[in-house]
Amino acid sequence: MVDRENGIPYYRQLMSSIQQQIEAGFYKEGQQIPTEMEMSRANQVNRHTIRQAIDELCRIGVLYRLKGKGTFVAKAPLDSIEYQLSTKNRFTENIMQAGKVPSNKVFRAVEMIAPTVVKEALALGADESVYCIHVLRFVNGKPFLLSQVFLPAKYFPGLFDRISDFQTLSLLIEQYGINPRRVKSTLRASFPSQEEALALEIPSNMPVIKVENVLKSQDDILIEYNLSCYRGDLAKLSIAW
Repeated sequence: MVDRENGIPYYRQLMSSIQQQIEAGFYKEGQQIPTEMEMSRANQVNRHTIRQAIDELCRIGVLYRLKGKGTFVAKAPLDSIEYQLSTKNRFTENIMQAGKVPSNKVFRAVEMIAPTVVKEALALGADESVYCIHVLRFVNGKPFLLSQVFLPAKYFPGLFDRISDFQTLSLLIEQYGINPRRVKSTLRASFPSQEEALALEIPSNMPVIKVENVLKSQDDILIEYNLSCYRGDLAKLSIAW
């Protein structure tokens, strides 16, 4: 319960109490904490004070909210990782060079008519289709970046039939005799969408770095457009062109 005599704002006391309980192992990583109503009753303070403490803990990354589900303990932070953007870099190689363990998960793949931004980036015709593949990449088991990759369907016949046979998307692309190289990257700071926040296991108010990339083949054909969303607390991007 809060100390009503020490002059420290109640929400600050509650923040400290919750953090101490996390450090002591009372609340584990990924565990849901009590509701605002339950904490209000236990500490005999109003819900506004509880909400203020939780909002601040979410802002600094100690807790995170999932809409309609509750508030959870965030995973312990990794040290930030320097991730180099270059013409030929690969996620797996980058992360292994940093002494970490990389992994990937393809969780959505569809064929669709190219959206306008993709059509313009890859110089596609009005009715040309693309494969849209969502890839979540991990470092030491923690979500690090979410990529939305667009590939012109005409260059990758039967891709969906083969995708499960390869650990990484880059290895699959190589099976078509294509060696992509990055020709353009556009970076901007942003906040994650609800889908990105859920996939990356971060609060919706944690900054991310969004990078739009355009790649060409060895034959100078526009071959890939992707939008990657990096966790702002983990990724330190550098550019080597």
